Amino acid sequence: MPSPIVLTRSTPARGLNIKMFDRRVKGLQRSFVSAPACDLHKQCAEQMLDRRSFVKRDTPVVLEVGAHTGWYFRHMMEKKEFHGLKQYIQTDISEDRLNRNYAEIKDIIPPEIEFVQICCDEELESPYGIPDKSVDMVVSCLSMHWVNDLETAMVNVRKVLKKDGFFLNAMFGGNTLYELRGCFSMAQTEVLGGVSPHISPMIDGAGLSTLVLQAGFSIPTIDLDRHLLLYETPFHLMEHLSVMGESACHYMRCPMNRDVLLGVCAAYDTMYKKNGLTPATFEVFHTIAWCPSPTQAKPLERGSGQIPLASWNSKNQKKLQSVLEEYAQNPDDTNLQMKAEEIFKQLREESAELMAKRGIDARGFDRDRDEELRQKDEKPLPPFQ
Repeated sequence: MPSPIVLTRSTPARGLNIKMFDRRVKGLQRSFVSAPACDLHKQCAEQMLDRRSFVKRDTPVVLEVGAHTGWYFRHMMEKKEFHGLKQYIQTDISEDRLNRNYAEIKDIIPPEIEFVQICCDEELESPYGIPDKSVDMVVSCLSMHWVNDLETAMVNVRKVLKKDGFFLNAMFGGNTLYELRGCFSMAQTEVLGGVSPHISPMIDGAGLSTLVLQAGFSIPTIDLDRHLLLYETPFHLMEHLSVMGESACHYMRCPMNRDVLLGVCAAYDTMYKKNGLTPATFEVFHTIAWCPSPTQAKPLERGSGQIPLASWNSKNQKKLQSVLEEYAQNPDDTNLQMKAEEIFKQLREESAELMAKRGIDARGFDRDRDEELRQKDEKPLPPFQ
């Protein structure tokens, strides 16, 4: 007898009547993107692969939405972290960019992996042309912040995922390029007497979590990374955005005014320039969300925790915080790393003792270090639906 259907929403995704981004222009911009210049995409793809390694299961069929320069798949092949991969489906709005991706990696694709490319717009209804519930994992690296209707795009992702499959996403958000945005607003107000958009609006963490849940996903995990890049001048920043394919593509765009550009650079240098370099902030939201399944682990009820973090020894907490801050300034210092590990070990031992006094099973604290206990308590993964 088939598993009962889990209803995640009572109404379909709400389509947007207002289109902010011109998807045709974004496709043209990506056609001229240079893969080596996309160092930010490369770094985020590597971080996504690191996060993927925490999911201990194989994903034979993987769909990449908005592949851009395809750095995620390149890192998979470079590190040989395939996790049982049999078929990799790569999609993007730009057919030229897809063709260039294939030409750049065709000689290093393992023969046992079927590589498929689909040119489509992810915000349309049923854009991928593949059966529902046929993909084990969907990944998207720095692409969805240019989608007009994010909810529809995420619903499309959920539809193609198998039960208990997961969605791994990274997108710009929060205060990305807040320096450039503020300087544009001030310069345009001064020169033109009004403001027109030149920087994409960004979603915040609360909006993203709500959006993921509305799209029908469960157990979402969202964390934020900040990247601070340094340039010689604001013109170098804008040039870098262009070669990465991250230039604005608004429908309501107007030609750039020379006086406005000069005002932007003057304001940028006055407000933010330090040591002869111009900083630019990029914030990236990393999201892992799961397609609902009856066999899926359920979160514990709120307030069910029995060991508060406040019960840890405050002295050791302060020591650990101090060592971690010092280690962040000197990441190559192995002595600081060993010292932090030793203090953290003491905190774990204190917590285990406290749990034992209260009659609570403390084996979970050492499960990742004690192989015998880990194998004893290990449960088989649920079968793919």
